[in-house]
Amino acid sequence: MELEGLKKTWLLIVFMLVLVSAACSNSGTSGTSSSEGEESTGTVDKSKEIKIGYIPWDEDVAVTYLWKYLLEEKGYKVNATLADVAPVFTGVAQGSIDLFLDVWMPSTHSTYMEDYGKDLEVLGTWYDEADNGLAVPDYMDIQSIEEVKDLAGDLDSKIVGIEPGAGLMRLSREAMPEYGLEDWTLVESSTPAMLAELEKAVADQKPIVVTLWRPHWAFEAYNLRYLEDPQNMMNPNGIEELQSISRKGFADDYPEVAEWISNFKISLSDLATLESAIKDASDEMDGVEKWVSEHQDVADGWVE
Repeated sequence: MELEGLKKTWLLIVFMLVLVSAACSNSGTSGTSSSEGEESTGTVDKSKEIKIGYIPWDEDVAVTYLWKYLLEEKGYKVNATLADVAPVFTGVAQGSIDLFLDVWMPSTHSTYMEDYGKDLEVLGTWYDEADNGLAVPDYMDIQSIEEVKDLAGDLDSKIVGIEPGAGLMRLSREAMPEYGLEDWTLVESSTPAMLAELEKAVADQKPIVVTLWRPHWAFEAYNLRYLEDPQNMMNPNGIEELQSISRKGFADDYPEVAEWISNFKISLSDLATLESAIKDASDEMDGVEKWVSEHQDVADGWVE
């Protein structure tokens, strides 16, 4: 009887272990099924960070922080990272950066799009009246890039540029020999450094030639104008369009955001006031928040 009882006890233990094992197995299967169900509904985890790369061009600062503000108001988490243009393109192409909102085409960023275009997606065009040029304060007498070479002494044979990897710098380098400026220096600096040099020169009423682009608040702030470009070196393919690009797969991961950005358009007047609001604020987000509070209907239309 004792042996028979021991057998029954062992059989009961084995039976209970089988039940526990089956329960665990079913629980795991149920979890997988639930996960697959969530994916099939297209639910987005808004706590996952969206990374926007941007360059220190004022219109890019403006639209980047505008979208950071708008998306965070919708519950998304956004990281805006400043870099030179080449690392930004590389990051989008490699997938470490989700968005870049300031691609100039068909000329300024054409070489980057040739190199990386197949590894990223173009979401849309948000402004289509941009251009590049060499700019001077209005108190200077010269009218054309052809006349710059005559001011070698006054300008120390220098044109003040921006970030060395910028497409505008490439266009300027290509233009200079065509206008007899092959012995001149195109000063490589940064956008803030160029603007600081410009502000100082204007304050002292001294001659200066800078690389610049429109739209930009500096034209009105410092009373600037482009020098004529008779050989069409600065805009060889005509007016520039400002485009938004994303990493491959971003639209699948964030369809709502991709649709908003694809449909995004902004007028010159709205962009100008947005840039000014940011320039005059303590930081970018404060400037955007102030601008949105004064243009609520416009901002709401972008994220409907």
